[in-house]
Amino acid sequence: MKLVESILTKNPCYTAGRKITVKGLMLHSVGCPQPSASVFIKNWNSASYDRACVHGFIDGNDGTVYQTLPWDHRGWHAGGAANNTHIGVEMCEPACIKYTGGATFTCSDNEAAKASVTKTYNAAVELFAMLCEKFNLDPLSDGVIISHAEGAKRGVASNHGDPDHLWRQLGIGYTMDGFRKDVKAKMGNVSTDTPVTDDTKPVEKAKLYRVRKTWADSKSQKGAFKNLDNAKKCADTNDGYSVFDEKGTVVYSGKSEKPKAESFLFRVSISDLNIRCGPGTNYLATGKFTGKGTFTIVEVQEGKGSTNGWGRLKSGAGWISLDHGEVV
Repeated sequence: MKLVESILTKNPCYTAGRKITVKGLMLHSVGCPQPSASVFIKNWNSASYDRACVHGFIDGNDGTVYQTLPWDHRGWHAGGAANNTHIGVEMCEPACIKYTGGATFTCSDNEAAKASVTKTYNAAVELFAMLCEKFNLDPLSDGVIISHAEGAKRGVASNHGDPDHLWRQLGIGYTMDGFRKDVKAKMGNVSTDTPVTDDTKPVEKAKLYRVRKTWADSKSQKGAFKNLDNAKKCADTNDGYSVFDEKGTVVYSGKSEKPKAESFLFRVSISDLNIRCGPGTNYLATGKFTGKGTFTIVEVQEGKGSTNGWGRLKSGAGWISLDHGEVV
């Protein structure tokens, strides 16, 4: 599985900044003949696109997974209460299908369609296995992994039939029960996160420290270590790398960092930007908010939850995300 971070920073769902405690995962398919995830990402990454926002898209051409929201961000994908509890992921659909009404479609090339759906299914299995490990979820427990169609039957999602309708009409044999079993079987063996350890003994995956550029960029991983000191040494020798624990929290930033920028003015564009005690969502909020205005930033650090980084206010009030304004 190839995982690419492509956060929809301009979408109103992202800028709303709401978080959830992840209790489950919801699987969707896009409901139109478009296999390219980049098309959706381009269209949805807009301040005017206020209709929907999901945590990820799976490309129908090559199975690449694009993360489009932080995993613990509240998405707009279910059309119901599941937005408050579940991560939502959309699988792109084959170009050779044509919808004739509702969830019914025709297909001009059944073999090509099946090949595309197989790629998205397999990538979804790996992604959901990774997320179940990250959030300590049991994929076989009731209500943990559900489709949009199952969410509708439970009364926690809008009336959609995906992705069950896609699999059923193509006669491909996939079911949600089978999907949940495949996710369970895949856990502990996700190809994007193969442990590279600092000794030859088996290492329990949950206790590894991973050295990466960002938590989402698993392809950048330089190693996974049982010993934190060894992980720090690895980060120090790779410019721009940090050490992450099993929850994706930065526990150490390498010494080979770029020099801190000089102070600058930053104009905040929203009226309720939360100030945090430190850089990143792993730090508690101070209970204070900025108003719209211009503030002096004296230090910038990368951190979980912000694409453009976190800026330390000259006033000493704390840190703000630099995703919500512009340098002046």
